[in-house]
Amino acid sequence: MRRAGVIALATVAALTAAACADPGFTVYEPSPQARPVSAIEIPRDSRPSDDVESRLLAAQNAERSRVGSPPLRWADSLEAEARVWARELIDSNRFAHDPAQHGHGENLWTGWGGRQFTPEDMIGDWVAEKANYRHGVFPNVSRTGNWSDVGHYTQLVWSGTTHVGCAVETRGDRSVLACRYAPPGNIDGRMAY
Repeated sequence: MRRAGVIALATVAALTAAACADPGFTVYEPSPQARPVSAIEIPRDSRPSDDVESRLLAAQNAERSRVGSPPLRWADSLEAEARVWARELIDSNRFAHDPAQHGHGENLWTGWGGRQFTPEDMIGDWVAEKANYRHGVFPNVSRTGNWSDVGHYTQLVWSGTTHVGCAVETRGDRSVLACRYAPPGNIDGRMAY
């Protein structure tokens, strides 16, 4: 079982997607109210600290390359921010977007059921949203008429995003992946790539 969510800071709507049976944790539906986006400093480039982080970055950059978006660079500051939130979700047994006004894009993923998920599996769920993607001006980017059906994908390939940091936290048979993106994508009136 998997569950995913995305936050679009400039449109600023958020969601939890992929309905499936309750795995025993609470899913909170975020408020649809807009939040202001504050100017933030561009993160400094760094290097992934382990194989999982390297594979998460490579999987995202592989899809970005397919659509002509420049490769993302790793940022330790974004990874640290993502890790705090991923730990909070594991510790609280919830799945929801960070309500803090951090000024970054956010993609979330969770999996459970005693299966070992690879970094490529996790990113692959976001890339799979491409099946419903329609190239156009955001938020008119989904064949379903609902941009949130492709929101992970558009954030992942957003050409104006330059940096990413991700963290995976696991407890028992549940894993949570949180990725933070700077500058954020999913901005009304712009194209993903």
